[in-house]
Order: sequence, then C-alpha cells, then structure tokens
Amino acid sequence: MRRAARLIVLLAVATAPAGARAHVEGASRVTLFSEPGKGGSGISVVHPQGDVSADLADTLSLNAGYEVDVVSGSTPRIFGPSSGPDAVSGATKFKDLRQAAHAGFGIQSSIIGVSAGYSYGWESDYKSHTGSVAAHGDFLDRNFTLSLAYTRNFDFVCDQNNDAAASPLELQALTSSQGCFTAEPSLVTRRLDVHTFEPALTWTASPRLVLQTGATLQVADGFQASPYRRVLVGSQGHTPQEHVPGLRQRYAVFVRGNYALPFIKASLSMMGRAYRDTWDLRAATGEAALQKYLGPSIIVGLRGRYHQQGGAVFYRTATNYIVDGPAGQYWTGDRELSPMKTILAGVKLSYLRRAQQPDAVLDELELGVKAEMLLYRIDPDAPNASRKSAFITQVALALRF
Repeated sequence: MRRAARLIVLLAVATAPAGARAHVEGASRVTLFSEPGKGGSGISVVHPQGDVSADLADTLSLNAGYEVDVVSGSTPRIFGPSSGPDAVSGATKFKDLRQAAHAGFGIQSSIIGVSAGYSYGWESDYKSHTGSVAAHGDFLDRNFTLSLAYTRNFDFVCDQNNDAAASPLELQALTSSQGCFTAEPSLVTRRLDVHTFEPALTWTASPRLVLQTGATLQVADGFQASPYRRVLVGSQGHTPQEHVPGLRQRYAVFVRGNYALPFIKASLSMMGRAYRDTWDLRAATGEAALQKYLGPSIIVGLRGRYHQQGGAVFYRTATNYIVDGPAGQYWTGDRELSPMKTILAGVKLSYLRRAQQPDAVLDELELGVKAEMLLYRIDPDAPNASRKSAFITQVALALRF
C-alpha cells in the first residue's frame, strides 16, 4: 500500500503540466463486523483498508488500494435441526485471512470519461482476478449523465475432488484448506466466471435535487456452493456437501435521489431497489440517509435500511430437508438464500477541516467514526438462526492535498 501510494504521488508530480497542481487523496479505514451467536457460534471480521488516488490536471486520474479481512469464529458443521438425528454436534472454529489489491485509472474530458481497473484477491482456498471498464457522458446541457460499467471476474475455488461421486448425495465436503491450489490429488480447483453489466442514468433535476436510476445484470457460471458446508437431507441421515446450480442470472433495478436542504445545512438521500434471479430469489430494499452540519467542521449522519427477501426455489428449512427431502437435485445451508428480513440503523460522525491558507500543502482533513446495528428476522429453523444481530463499527481518515 505504501509503495502504491508513493508511486502515484511521484507520477502526479512527474506528469502534471508546469504550473499545475495534482490533487492527491489518501484514505484509510478500519471496520469491525461482529455477529454473535448462541453457544459461541458467532463470527467477527476486522477489515483494514487503504486507498490512494491522484487527479492530474483534471484529465487523468490514478488510484490504488489494498484491503484485508481477518475472519474468525465458528459455524455449524452440518445444516440440520438441533434436535434431529445426526444433527449438529458442535461448531467448527475457523480463522482466515483474505487480501485484495487493486489499481486503476480514468480519463476525463469536458463531457465524457472512461476508466478501467484491475484487482486481485486471494485467500487460502479462493483466488479472484477482476477487471472492470466504465464510461460516462453528459448531454442536454449536462443535466443528464449516462454511464455504463462492465466487470469480469475470473474466480478459482478450492474443492474436494468429487469427480467420482455417483450422485450428488455422495458429495464430500472440504475439511481443510491445507493443500489447496497444489497437486494434492484429493483436491481440485473449480472455476467461477462472473459478468456484471451496470447501466445508469443521472438527472440533475434542479440545483437541489439529483435523481438516478439504473440496473444490474449479472451472470455467474461455475461453482457457487460453499465447499465446506454439509446439509442433512432425507430421513436416512445423508449429509452431503451443499449442492446448488452452476448458473445464476441476477437482475436488479434501483432508483435513488439526493436532495439538498440548505436552510438547515443538510441533505437527504433515499434509495429503492428490486431484485430477482433465476434461482427465484426475490428481494426489495429501501434506504434513507440524512446528513447535517452541526457546525463549520462537524457533520452528523443518520442511516436506515430495510430489506426483505424470499428464499431460493430449492431452499428448505432444516426440518423440511429431513421430512420432505431436497427440492429436486439441489440443497443449501446458506442463510443468504433463505427467506429473511433485515433492519439496519446507524449513525456517523465526521470532522472536516479545510486549509485556511490557499498555499497550504494539506487542503482537507476528514476523520469519521460510524456505528451501525443490523437485525435479522429469519425462521428459527433457518441456517445460523441464533445469529439475530450484528454490529458494525468503523474509524476512517482521509487526507486531501
């Protein structure tokens, strides 16, 4: 991260025209996610992240960053009813380190702009290469901006070698990441290819109101199950590895608006999103946020979000997987594929300090702290039903030169 930041600063100085000044920003944040569960079956994630960017003479921008997820906790070995036969006898403790680095650039003219980027993420059992390109253009006196982004993921997942399994019920789950991405014969590497298209239209409706509408189309093709997760299916006590379709198409549309309230030195943001995919999971999300100056340097923000979704077509509760068997040839113990509701509420406090002299080296300093609470409303027989809430805290610092 430090080497990337130094490189961008040097490029900014070297390529900026004489008399021009490069605008450089360095930002760092640390986020803590804690989701406690019954009997110590919770999960926690510590996420430090650093980013740096530079705008060169208003035409060329460069950016780079590095982030880490330090994950620890425990999770049930098998998705099944707590009182049923061969049910969860305990929780598997785990620790993992996920890392990702990214870099990109953008070119901006008076009315159009293009950008491209690449990121690489890695952990003990997963690798991901991601490339992205985007373009936007202004028209009708710059009151409208049309944008289009495309992202391509080349992901690789470590899995147990189940090529000799006679049926999905014989799929064995991965027990450890040891030996992943090597010549270990009991392990294999699965592919997951993801294409994401994101068109959007932004309208400056008035000096105070900005509206945006857009959509997301994503096609995921490849291995999408958790290689470690086992599901208790059928009355005979089979506990095969989670088995989900290899193809998933996801569709979403959204509308958001930002409205300035200068008479109280505040702004209001609202967003609505509808989602559906070919696994027949449907969802709707609504979000609102208010930001207000409490003084020349203090900004307070309030945020709330409500999300509701149905389950995937092949999802069943732990009891129903035993009593009724699987829904076709697929089964899952993923909470994200179950019917649920979530409610998020949070507050953010920012300190913003601008330079008082026009020739100051540091133009702006921003320090922020955030605290949010996430509540889950799920079926008592759903995956990880004991995890009813999560807490998110963050400290962030940004320096602009």
